[in-house]
Amino acid sequence: MKKIIVYLTFSILFSCGNSSEELLEKGRNLMKEQRPEEAIQFLNKAIEKDSKNAEAFNARGVALFELGKYNDAMLDYSQAIELTPNNYKPYFNRAELKKTLKQMPEALKDYNEAIKLSPKTADLYLNRGVLQYNLNNLGQAIQDFRQACVLNPKDKKAFYNLGNVCFEKGDDASLKEAETNFRKALELDKKYSEAYLNLGQVLIRMNKPEDACKNLEEAEKLGNTEAKELKTTICK
Repeated sequence: MKKIIVYLTFSILFSCGNSSEELLEKGRNLMKEQRPEEAIQFLNKAIEKDSKNAEAFNARGVALFELGKYNDAMLDYSQAIELTPNNYKPYFNRAELKKTLKQMPEALKDYNEAIKLSPKTADLYLNRGVLQYNLNNLGQAIQDFRQACVLNPKDKKAFYNLGNVCFEKGDDASLKEAETNFRKALELDKKYSEAYLNLGQVLIRMNKPEDACKNLEEAEKLGNTEAKELKTTICK
């Protein structure tokens, strides 16, 4: 089984207005510049100005996560949720944190809540699919990756992940679906060496050696050493 790609995008809300919001904006800009320690200083001030600024708590949680201060990040995400329980983003961020801490069932609950609040956000299904895969819930992972593909049909990672889980499932129908999804990923990125490699392996399983070798050759051309080794073994 090849790697499942985590599409990790922490969510920070955006708005402008009063002085607390201006401090929040400065903190966000510093986060974009990869300066979380400095960002926290401004986010602290934003919260001092307005203790109900949920966006500032959420943003500070992201900064704290980046610094590895997981307990403090958890507190900030939870406070953001308490202040704005109908906003999916702190649930999503807290789920990512819990996944990092190997708190898988708790992370799943937060993903579920985020999806209830924002059922058309593709990233939620993509990341929950990764979690379902890690929990060995292959059927649920496939459902989530399928939905991610529907909601964002230009995301090669969603098709790649779906292909990988179908490949691992291994029955004839799943192998065919894996082939379809790896080909779709390659339509989106013709230099996606991992997709060529995995498509080649699927085709080997489907007893299509000639087509398999063509894809392994493409992966090798793109510098994929695993494809080169497999090609030496399989292709004559």
